[in-house]
Amino acid sequence: RPALDDVTLSLPLGRIIALVGENGSGKTTLVKLLAGLYTPDGGRITWDGVDAATADRHALAERVAMVAQDFKRWPFTARVNVAVGRSSAPLGDERVADAVAEAGAEEVVADLPRGLDTLLARNFSGGHELSGGQWQRIGIARAAYRRGRILIVDEPTAALDARAELEVFEKIRALAGSGQTVVLITHRLASVRHADLVHVLDQGRLVESGTPEELLATGGVYAELYALQAEQFTKAPVPAPKAG
Repeated sequence: RPALDDVTLSLPLGRIIALVGENGSGKTTLVKLLAGLYTPDGGRITWDGVDAATADRHALAERVAMVAQDFKRWPFTARVNVAVGRSSAPLGDERVADAVAEAGAEEVVADLPRGLDTLLARNFSGGHELSGGQWQRIGIARAAYRRGRILIVDEPTAALDARAELEVFEKIRALAGSGQTVVLITHRLASVRHADLVHVLDQGRLVESGTPEELLATGGVYAELYALQAEQFTKAPVPAPKAG
């Protein structure tokens, strides 16, 4: 069956739009269609009224920055791993520093033995390895360096603890505040509460759209998933059995 079927939605510029749904609902397929990585079998995707199918693909790609779940971890320096986000632009220290700050990756860089000039590949002499959470911050810095009109972020905090997750979402909101459109995919619905618009997908179909408050009040799929996750944090711990 089609990964997406009969889906019609709009993504307003300069806002945070969250895509929500269970695994297999079509969220990642939808953003790859938006980014031009896939072409639809039917229907249209338009940018400001221009059909993406007839638009210049290079010009379309220039507008999009993407942090995928499986983004590339290049065996280069931290500086190059950030700047590869827009390899056509001259590699400038100020632009790299701004991108690192926007991603909240300053501590990651500060902990590296040679800062931005540290080779991020332990299997090479003098190389250094990052944790999964540190790599995610570098990935977000790479996307910030690209400066696309639309930033697509697919599960940006999967490897982060609760405090780091909160910091990353604060940085993502700041990017939207600067005029970028942020399309956010996440399973952690508590992190969606600051989104301007939520689209809920279920088995390849769009089943709900609205603000987080509207969807919670409606009592549909979003409210059900939110309640299931909230329940995990409100359950009283089961006391351990007493010895003897």
